[in-house]
Amino acid sequence: MKDTQSALGAALDSAIVRGFEDYLLLERALSAQTISSYVRDVARFAIFLAARGLNVLNFTAADVQAYLWDNRAQAVSSQARWLVALRALTHYLILTKQRSDDPLVHIDNPKRPQTLPKVLSEHTVSAFLQAPNISTLVGLRDKAMLELLYATGLRVSELTGLTLEELHLHECYVLIKGKGGKERIVPFNHSAQQWLQRYLNARGEDGAAGSFVFLSQKGGALTRQSFWGIVRKYGRQLGLDALPSPHTFRHAFATHLLNHDADLRAVQMLLGHSNLTTTQIYTHVATARLHALYRKAHPRA
Repeated sequence: MKDTQSALGAALDSAIVRGFEDYLLLERALSAQTISSYVRDVARFAIFLAARGLNVLNFTAADVQAYLWDNRAQAVSSQARWLVALRALTHYLILTKQRSDDPLVHIDNPKRPQTLPKVLSEHTVSAFLQAPNISTLVGLRDKAMLELLYATGLRVSELTGLTLEELHLHECYVLIKGKGGKERIVPFNHSAQQWLQRYLNARGEDGAAGSFVFLSQKGGALTRQSFWGIVRKYGRQLGLDALPSPHTFRHAFATHLLNHDADLRAVQMLLGHSNLTTTQIYTHVATARLHALYRKAHPRA
């Protein structure tokens, strides 16, 4: 971060940079990479302000709007990220009594265009579930993980962090503590139960194995990155052009349920969404699929 300070010294007062970085690290617990990104974004705005004879201590909402207008060609995501950084700086300046007002209080974040998640077909999911070599312990573990992931729609962190205490194998459900500490019960099917039982029997459940359901070859919990690599490995094995991510299985879980007439609110509960609007994206996916099938099959479409 010293390089960032020296490079941006002309744009931002060094005391403000140091204080802002300390605030982001100690109060917000952000990573060094994110902190550098925030400082760079704010520094670009500081350069813009300097050309107008202003600085970060006296800019107004009109200056923010002018900066957004000058950068209107940028992606919406870039504008949104910049506003997050500037809001953080403003909060820091108010907190340290360097400003008394918040010029961003009436500035709305730009609306991101709604993009539909990419969803694996039921045929492709089936091929994935058949891909692991179940004659090995690693393959048996991968098989059990993929079966449970598709059966429950768990987030990757929930899957890799699943403990034996949270797995109710004989009752066919997992008890998940999701975002915000909210608990939810997610059932799974007998196929997942069968493969989980086979994997647990094969690996053993002695105390040395630890409390996690799915173990790495070293004996600890799998990381999210490791499971990402597992999914991509099987994607390459199947010859897929676009390699899916683990989250793609969560999308498939929700979309396939809706394609088979599941209730939207039930899907919301299974996914652990606090807002139904988040779940409604999958109704668009299901509808888009129906339109595609209609155009393909109807003689006058």
